[in-house]
Amino acid sequence: MIDLHLHSTASDGLDTPYQLIKKAIDLKLKAIAITDHDTIEGIEEFVTFGELKDIIVIPGIEISIRHEPNRELIDVHIIGLNIDYTSHKLINTISNQIKGRLDQKKAICKRLNKEFGYNITFEEVLEITRGKVVGRPHIVEILIRNNPEKVKLKSKEDLFKMISIGGDAYVEREVELNLEESVELINSVGGISILAHPGIYSVSKKTKFIEVCVKAGIEGIEVEYTYAKNRPYLGTDKSNWAQKYIPEYFRKIANKYNLIKSGGSDYHGGKKNIIMGEANVPYNYLKSFI
Repeated sequence: MIDLHLHSTASDGLDTPYQLIKKAIDLKLKAIAITDHDTIEGIEEFVTFGELKDIIVIPGIEISIRHEPNRELIDVHIIGLNIDYTSHKLINTISNQIKGRLDQKKAICKRLNKEFGYNITFEEVLEITRGKVVGRPHIVEILIRNNPEKVKLKSKEDLFKMISIGGDAYVEREVELNLEESVELINSVGGISILAHPGIYSVSKKTKFIEVCVKAGIEGIEVEYTYAKNRPYLGTDKSNWAQKYIPEYFRKIANKYNLIKSGGSDYHGGKKNIIMGEANVPYNYLKSFI
């Protein structure tokens, strides 16, 4: 098996790129990809160490695209696999993305403090990231640590929703690539653009949504994914149904639109019950782009 959707400490994962490879080898995975959120910071360590081991390592990224409600593009992510992470165009574009992400998270922390009375500062959030990309998990961690009484009746899921799209404390990013720009960037640096976890998006018509992505130039789709243990099916009676039938549905979609099949666990490490490799992505998927 392989896993083409993994996060490290370069974004909001808890394992270093080195540790991802060590765990993958222990699990006897044949190939893995690092796909941190809006950053390529961990790729060099990942590739350098991986080249010394008996495992295929693939440089990648997961880009959060601009929200476009009129096209039902809400919190949609695009994965780029096999990218040239040394490209100056990629480095410069991602640097701007990271700045936009930082400004957004800073504004969210300010709202939580000023408007909702939470004890939180952006500096505290930044400190626990160890200089890496700031994500929602970091904000939630500080919310829980600093406000035990205020959050005791809220679940982690509630806190995530509060700072996510549509949440009371959410702030839009000012710097963000749209769907077409994200696909063009990935393609321009030799990568394969993959629509991440297509089964989690709330859209009125799945086929129309896929057609929008295909028209934008998407080359592949994440078929296998950990739906039973991930949003929005986590902890619901639909989790087992989602794990069985959603991948099956998107295999047919991939065949219909002649899309490259991909997949991954969306592993972040830590206490989250997702295990690297458990999306059961077959090795033959690599034939499309390796």
